[in-house]
Amino acid sequence: LRTPLTALHLQLGALERAGTDEERTEATQRLSAGVQRSIRLVEQLLSLERQAPRAEAARGRIALDELAREVVAELVPLADARGIDLGMAEAQRALIQGEPDSVATLVRNLVDNAVRYTPRGGRVDVSVTAPGAAGDPVKLKVADNGPGIAPEERSRVFDRFYRHPGTQVPGSGLGLAIVKAIADAHGADIELGEGEGGRGLAVTVSFPTESKT
Repeated sequence: LRTPLTALHLQLGALERAGTDEERTEATQRLSAGVQRSIRLVEQLLSLERQAPRAEAARGRIALDELAREVVAELVPLADARGIDLGMAEAQRALIQGEPDSVATLVRNLVDNAVRYTPRGGRVDVSVTAPGAAGDPVKLKVADNGPGIAPEERSRVFDRFYRHPGTQVPGSGLGLAIVKAIADAHGADIELGEGEGGRGLAVTVSFPTESKT
């Protein structure tokens, strides 16, 4: 937390030194954006720390297709504001065992991440597929046509605070770490691959039809 708090302190100083209305407006906007980033960081840190005890409690049957639809609907305004075509590519009826709030956080983080990293005019597709045969997993897939992640970096993106070198997208580097923690707690596997046509990133989370834990 030291880095964002230091940034807020500097932004407050810039606001205090502003000599014109235009400078004050710009400094206020930067300070407000910094506060929002700090709030998001704290929320993600709290979410990460809560996953272990939460995932062991209040487990029940979850309709993953319905939950994914709800998350997509929630994030459509963000996608629209960024000029991103966000939608459900497929939504087969699929039931899993899990903690609803945690699984919703997993889906939300994946979709939010895809929307934020996909350039304006891009596309993000979410799909849920049911098992094809007994014992097959339920699959959640979030695919985009953004810049993607190089194969040699994919093993690192789930590390806490990892940020792709040179990225200009604001963030804490905790979103995918939270996804990994929730997936692990639910006995789910995560696979990173390329999006449609070899462009972008496709994240597939495979949930067991019966909990492994």
